[in-house]
Amino acid sequence: MRVAISLLSQDEAQYTGTWTAVRELLRRFSDPRQATVDLLCTASTTARLRPDLGAAVRPWTARPLRVGSPRVRRVATLAGVYAPNAWPPRGAGQAAEVVHYPLTLPVPSCALPRVVTIHDLQHRDLPGNFSPAQRAWRGLMYDRAARRAAVVIAHSDYTRGRVIDLLGVPADRVLTSHHAVDQATFRPGFGPGEAELLAELALPDRYILYPASLWPHKNHAALLEALSAMRDTSISLVLTGATFGREVELRASAAELGLAGRVRHLGLVASDLLPVLYRHAVALAFPSSYEGFGMPPLEAMACGCPVASSLGTSLREVVGDAALGLDAGDPRQMAGVLDRLAGDEQLRGRLRAAGLDRAGTFSWDTAHAVHIEAYRLARALGRR
Repeated sequence: MRVAISLLSQDEAQYTGTWTAVRELLRRFSDPRQATVDLLCTASTTARLRPDLGAAVRPWTARPLRVGSPRVRRVATLAGVYAPNAWPPRGAGQAAEVVHYPLTLPVPSCALPRVVTIHDLQHRDLPGNFSPAQRAWRGLMYDRAARRAAVVIAHSDYTRGRVIDLLGVPADRVLTSHHAVDQATFRPGFGPGEAELLAELALPDRYILYPASLWPHKNHAALLEALSAMRDTSISLVLTGATFGREVELRASAAELGLAGRVRHLGLVASDLLPVLYRHAVALAFPSSYEGFGMPPLEAMACGCPVASSLGTSLREVVGDAALGLDAGDPRQMAGVLDRLAGDEQLRGRLRAAGLDRAGTFSWDTAHAVHIEAYRLARALGRR
């Protein structure tokens, strides 16, 4: 089976959680008897991915698009006419039987049976987090992509259910492929030089970690309120992730709550630093109000970091019984949970053990097998 996978809608400024899933998937295409892959991507994406590509993956680097003004190209991109700044390379995907859009947007459009990955339907479930224009665009591009797909892949049973219920996609055409972690990277036990690395960052001795971009649903404001209400004032908060221009507002809120000396934002951190931050944290706090999957709790559990997390949407599916529950709408409840966690070493030990067991139930090999199943199903449906 030959599959075309398009990454031509990749925002070159953002390589976040979704990117991890794409990279791990592509690593596992090693057996051409299962599938061979024509990978459509830009030059910079090719450079990032090349060390991780399985033996059955052939990258096709897109040709830069020079026609039209930047505004015209942007409008055409938003309309799904073509990918940002690039045309697909000549010959790419011509022998393919199925095309997969792991970044949702069906760019470039083609007549092959489609597999589309839907990461979440937040624009449907939390419409207030989007402008009218953003909701209209997502409804047009994401919802339509799912409805027109032969097969939809969701990263949680929660999202799978929302695709079925909200978009009317038949249940037998929506598959769940859970994320996992790279267990060589996200693992327990301190490595050489980690303490010195943290010392260079001048991080506090005792901190709670929250790696999340500054989107409204990530609930940073409530977490700051919870920190200010904690009895244990020795605990600091370390944040990572993309700021999207909201860091000034965050710092102002921290200052108003008297937390200016207890909150550090490191921005986007290198992939090899994040596991170190997990391993040395007192705990992970994850008060997000909406997740299509929720990678940080899984990464933290794999590193032996105790987890306190909200349990709505997909998050109960990720953490099971291996985390303390946070009420995302109640900062005082969160403060109580975090005080309990910070002050009870035995509790943290129990959560470490439970988290390691839980993280071990998620596998990228299983996710790859689900994708192979999706491609075969899409090919069969396309032949009807």
